[in-house]
Amino acid sequence: MDIKSHIIPTFCPGCNNFLLYTAIQQALTELKLPKEKIVMVFDIGCIGNMADFFSTFGIHSLHGRCVPTAVGVKLARPDLTVLAVGGDGGIYGEGLGHLIAAARANYNVTTIVANNFLYSLTTGQTSPTTPKNSQTKSTPLGNPNVPVDPTTLLKAANPEVLVNSLNGQNLSEVTKTLQSSIKHPGFSLLDLRQVCVTFGKQLL
Repeated sequence: MDIKSHIIPTFCPGCNNFLLYTAIQQALTELKLPKEKIVMVFDIGCIGNMADFFSTFGIHSLHGRCVPTAVGVKLARPDLTVLAVGGDGGIYGEGLGHLIAAARANYNVTTIVANNFLYSLTTGQTSPTTPKNSQTKSTPLGNPNVPVDPTTLLKAANPEVLVNSLNGQNLSEVTKTLQSSIKHPGFSLLDLRQVCVTFGKQLL
């Protein structure tokens, strides 16, 4: 099954999102899911551009709203496989309340977070997962905030959800874990730790 669209990805050269793009293709193809039964809901930001790169059904939602939009699709059509895809800014920042609500209700939606610890599309400001004391464009004197820990947070909200946080640069591991997340009969979160090749150098 070929789920790529005719549009060529436009991520920065070397971007980890190319790996995620490939992992989603491999995971869905190997699971042999009918293309017409897949809906992917994308947040905005760099990862939101991926909405154009697949030929499945898709929605390019508002910032922080990909999870509740995906939940709405799943409630209307329980027979569909529904994925919400966003970055750490959209899902752990603007959309954090929606994420916790979806986890508490244990909706059968798979959420994928491209977590590069920054708002990268807007050129590298502090995000909810930026390490404390890190100097960024928006915190030149150091980030004063404790970063969000998605694994601990969601497990505290609902111990029944499936949460994985792993290195987003390991294609085989990302693909395998994504398949497990999709097959899980409830809410799942796949947090993929990345390095933004363009603006992430300030965190190294």
